[in-house]
Amino acid sequence: MRRLQDFDNEYLFVLPKDVLQDYIFSPIIANLYVTDLGFFPNAQYHYVNRERGSAGWVIIFCTGGSGTVIVDDTTYHLHQYSLIIMPPGIKHTYYASKDDPWDIYWLHFRGKLAEEYVNVSPKQAHFIDHLTNEQVNSTMRQFWQMIKSFIPGFSYDAVFYVSQVLGVLLATLAMDEAKASTQGSNYVDAAIHYIYQHIDEPIKLADVANALGISTSYLSRKFREVVNASVIAFITSIKMKRASHYLQYTNVPIQQVARRLGYTDSYYFSRVFKKEFGLSPQHFRNRL
Repeated sequence: MRRLQDFDNEYLFVLPKDVLQDYIFSPIIANLYVTDLGFFPNAQYHYVNRERGSAGWVIIFCTGGSGTVIVDDTTYHLHQYSLIIMPPGIKHTYYASKDDPWDIYWLHFRGKLAEEYVNVSPKQAHFIDHLTNEQVNSTMRQFWQMIKSFIPGFSYDAVFYVSQVLGVLLATLAMDEAKASTQGSNYVDAAIHYIYQHIDEPIKLADVANALGISTSYLSRKFREVVNASVIAFITSIKMKRASHYLQYTNVPIQQVARRLGYTDSYYFSRVFKKEFGLSPQHFRNRL
């Protein structure tokens, strides 16, 4: 649902629990997913206090103005282009400056592998005092990609895509903090885009690597670092998700669904589908 805090030009999205329960059957979504997301510009009088902390991790990215964040007994002063990641279950308070209220992108996230994506202590906040220009542009772009995905609604495609963008965002921040090159995450962004654009075709690892002009070994390593899944596993999951859409919303025969997704062997397609969803394509369709 979309809820308002009465800030002009704001965005605020809260995913209903039943929607999340329907979608986290996907192993990739279950590993990392967004529960709340938004942007508050000129957030005058913005104040939040959680004595028991939040159920998930919280990111606040300040793009203008200033504000204060207190995590446990440590105070952080956020200003333009600073960012903080707060762990779950730790009391915290944050509020905008009275004289210069902040503009903030923010989100809450959870997942089986959330802590590994963040790659920091689960008991302490992670504060980045000033992002580089490259980091600012990348982080703002990724937040906006997530927001745009939720504007039409919380479809499976949107939730799945947002989880992947969040993974890239977190991995990029972690790699930058370790002074590693961000080139790998840029290639992962491009790889994901290529996969979505060619999902109705047979796609091999070499196809993606060749399209990006890099080696298969380099792509495999960087993709796993960012997405926490192999390129092939990611492609398969996307294809099966698309297959479930065809089975649920169309009367296209199963063999034709398989061919549309690049599978010439419908029996092999059925085995892959059952491994992903726990049901054969026919049983999946009959259940609906």
